[in-house]
Amino acid sequence: MSGVTEPPRPAGGEESGWAENREDYAQDRVPLPYRQWSTVSLFGVMFGITTAMFFLSWGGTLVLAYGTKTLVIGMVIAGLVIGGLAYAWSKKASATGLGADLMSRSSGFGYYGSAVTSLIYTLTFLMFFAFEGSIMANAIHTQWPSIPKAAIYVFTGVVIIPLTWYGMRLMNVLMWVTLPIYAVFLVITIVEAAHTGRTVDFWSYVPAHTATPEAGPALLQVLAAALAVLSQVTISADMGRFIPPQRRTSGALIVGFFSQILTFVGCGILGGWLTLRFGVSDPGAYLPQIMGAWGVLFVIITQIRINVTNIYSGSIIYSTLFTRIFRFSPGRHWWVVLTTALGTALMFGDIYSRLNQVLTFEAVFIIAWVMAVVADMFVIKRWLKLVPDDSPYERHELRRYNPVGLIAVGIALVVAVPMSFGLAGPLGITLAPFVSGVLSFVVTPIVALATRGRYYAPEGARTEEVAAATPEPAAD
Repeated sequence: MSGVTEPPRPAGGEESGWAENREDYAQDRVPLPYRQWSTVSLFGVMFGITTAMFFLSWGGTLVLAYGTKTLVIGMVIAGLVIGGLAYAWSKKASATGLGADLMSRSSGFGYYGSAVTSLIYTLTFLMFFAFEGSIMANAIHTQWPSIPKAAIYVFTGVVIIPLTWYGMRLMNVLMWVTLPIYAVFLVITIVEAAHTGRTVDFWSYVPAHTATPEAGPALLQVLAAALAVLSQVTISADMGRFIPPQRRTSGALIVGFFSQILTFVGCGILGGWLTLRFGVSDPGAYLPQIMGAWGVLFVIITQIRINVTNIYSGSIIYSTLFTRIFRFSPGRHWWVVLTTALGTALMFGDIYSRLNQVLTFEAVFIIAWVMAVVADMFVIKRWLKLVPDDSPYERHELRRYNPVGLIAVGIALVVAVPMSFGLAGPLGITLAPFVSGVLSFVVTPIVALATRGRYYAPEGARTEEVAAATPEPAAD
């Protein structure tokens, strides 16, 4: 069927070319012959993220803490903003064939300097793997309390490894094969929720006590937590690099923007409604209650769909990070094992029980990186035209370290991380992600102007050569 359309085998049939089914070009630009995935196929992978139980649980947590009005407004704003950024990154990835990590090298960080963004990226995937795995573990433990949670955590990790080993092709098939099962279970859940007999009106719901009012307006708190999900932007780039360049605008609109609208406005708000109908926010708790073992199966299928994406993306980043620093890597598929082990370890740390706090803290890091790259894309290269708008990624094409992004992210984190730990009080915790993003976005072009863009050129290149390669701005 059209949903599982695969790209054609590269000409020549060389094993080294098509064997990238396990690598999916973790270290290199995706070549044009492989950049032929259908938009529907790539959207199917992104839809696996959209359908994650995390968004149902998160929407439920938010509605219980802040009420329906705040939830809906927050999800609409987050969907539009993050969707717009995902569109830009995905379109750039399609044009260049580079994922988020490789793209960052030429976006103000340098060859070795971009290791900082790689670490931020890997921590994000580990965190979300732990969230999703914990929901699965809760569902299994609710149905069969005699099974120790530790054993469930290990099972949750082990089952993902073979499903992620062979990269995009197996992930694509998995997403589409499990989609009808997911759809049937979701319809059953909605029908059951509509007939619970609870009289709480969703659209007018306001909690008796708003959570942590001293931390600022409720909407601001919701948006602060939503910024942690900016990882959706970078994941869109990792999927967008497989979009044919000639279809990059329409492809990025669907893979980047539309998928985020479904994620936030669709699943986030649906999660809030289900929570008020069942009286609990964790799907791992209410699904086994209403469907028994079938509810557990629903959770397992859904969490496998999302966690193969988390582990796949995390393994790509570890592969490029290790190669960059040590000039050797055993291959992306071996990093699948490490990523799974680290994510499973986080489940033992029970970070799921501190969902909003963890998200707000993570947002400080991910937004500093994303906004530095956005400033590079639109301010430095398009508006100021300080450097050519291209995307080199190999060692000989780049400086080891580019101070533009490194200084911007460094300043953002030095200011915002202490705020996220409460140095400026509860309101400071809420404001920390916004401060981080604004500082990174503003400082990036300032440093680029101060250094005249010379650190974008490789060692030995003269500043005049950089300027000569850059189009002159139009005269006023």
